[in-house]
Amino acid sequence: MRLAPVAALITATTILAAAAGAQAAAAPKTAVISIQPLSAVFGVYSAEFEKALAPTVTLGVGGSYWSHDDDVSTTKYTSGDVKLRYYPEAHPFRGFSFGGQAGYTSVSDKTDFGSGGSQTDKASGPTLGVALDYSWLLGETKSFYVGLGLGAKKIFASNKDLGDATLAYPTAHVSIGYAF
Repeated sequence: MRLAPVAALITATTILAAAAGAQAAAAPKTAVISIQPLSAVFGVYSAEFEKALAPTVTLGVGGSYWSHDDDVSTTKYTSGDVKLRYYPEAHPFRGFSFGGQAGYTSVSDKTDFGSGGSQTDKASGPTLGVALDYSWLLGETKSFYVGLGLGAKKIFASNKDLGDATLAYPTAHVSIGYAF
């Protein structure tokens, strides 16, 4: 069942956040590790690590995997990105931020023709994206991270004829994590 990895990630994140209770509340947070548990219900698995470089700028790395099966085809996206965010209020991991991302994505689309066999089309290439986010640090020690975001991503794939696969699409996330 696909929910087992999600439950394990949620449990691990909750334990890490609870362990942060021993830290001083005034300690500034310089990094966040997060997952997207709600999207995992739809088969989208994502995780991210974000590090503050300055009071207004963070640098992050993230990865995502998505697979969709129906009666005729199976489409899979796998991506890794580097993300740069700007926090105009000079509070990393809190409040509004906007930024860009660059990375690499691989897409495959397998179509089954019944007894006539199947065809697999693949494409991969660099990606560019933008995002607008809002995040909170919650709890006594401000170690429990919650982030919401919307954006868009474009894959500059090597193969434009990829069946039903989408090479430009909107993005959205609800993330939870641990700030340290």
